[in-house]
Amino acid sequence: MTEEENTKGPEGDSTNHGLPHWSEPATGQFPKVEVSKSDEPSEDWEALREDANWGEGADSESSANKTQRIDVTIGEDPKTDDFFSYGKPLDLAETTESIISEGKKSRRSGLGSRETLTRVLTGLVLGGIVILCLAISKIATVVLIAVMLGIASTELFQSLYKVGWQPPTLVGLVASVGMPLAAYWKGEGAIGLVLFLTFLTGALWYLLGIGGTRPVPNLAVLTLGVVYVGVLGSHAALLLDDPKGKGLLLAAILLAAGYDIGGYFIGQALGRSPLTEVSPNKTIEGLLGGTLATVGVGVLLAVFDVGPFDGDPFGFSNALLLGIVVAVIAPIGDLAESLIKRDLKIKDMGTVLPGHGGVLDRCDTLLFVVPTVHYMVLVMS
Repeated sequence: MTEEENTKGPEGDSTNHGLPHWSEPATGQFPKVEVSKSDEPSEDWEALREDANWGEGADSESSANKTQRIDVTIGEDPKTDDFFSYGKPLDLAETTESIISEGKKSRRSGLGSRETLTRVLTGLVLGGIVILCLAISKIATVVLIAVMLGIASTELFQSLYKVGWQPPTLVGLVASVGMPLAAYWKGEGAIGLVLFLTFLTGALWYLLGIGGTRPVPNLAVLTLGVVYVGVLGSHAALLLDDPKGKGLLLAAILLAAGYDIGGYFIGQALGRSPLTEVSPNKTIEGLLGGTLATVGVGVLLAVFDVGPFDGDPFGFSNALLLGIVVAVIAPIGDLAESLIKRDLKIKDMGTVLPGHGGVLDRCDTLLFVVPTVHYMVLVMS
């Protein structure tokens, strides 16, 4: 039987499958499957793809009416399997920091750069203002504290507002500014009173229809801002209430500055090992440098008789212990603000202080150091 005869049926119809007709006897040969060597897909395959809406550029609306995607995901989204994972797309803070490439980094950062010079000059001006207020009177220093907390609170609430939160900002500003004044006037109990009045006013803010439609998260954000800036910062006023309050506040400022300065310069000079993804620019070397600097400042407090660390009532061992405790707390305060900025996807809270960002960026460590010094003095008394 020829190949041509093999492709014809009884009625003489011609087919191209290359197999004997069912009515003919078997030949004992295995059929051959010819595979096309052409890389171009067949017309049938292209039609199948178009019908299944696999290709792009096709009539998506008509294809969507024919087929419907089925979600076969089992369990939760695998992208959120680890609560503590930072495996996320780069946020604005990381993107901004990553802009400083190796070529630009030598010009914009480093020990001898213009950025470092600006930071040093701004720090000296701030230090001069603080020393001037301390020299004038405690009242002038309390007013300075209230102004700084007001600016820091404004920066925080503005950053929260930019990402969609709408807390009663006016309530938060009044509470943050009034809390150190109340604490200096009436003592530590005034902090709880201001907190109560703040939440009471915030609740009325929404009950009277002044606020938006989401009272729960916005009241929570209000409380965060007032506690973070107002409550922590008002401990500076509590330090001033001590007979040697000026020395205590100066000691707290020096300890915080010691950590920031030591961490910055040691990190710039020797930093190689990243500390945490919360703040990509922080290094382990900078952390160690800041820790040693803080302990060293604690020793110097006793050597130069700063505040009560002149042997009456506290001596060298108390100053050293204070330096060690602050060295543990200071980096937490530094990273706490970095954590907030990372969540808000911003690099700096403000632009008031050249080379530093905002007031909250400059005082983030001090907000944690001041309460630490206050309570350490109570414990050691």
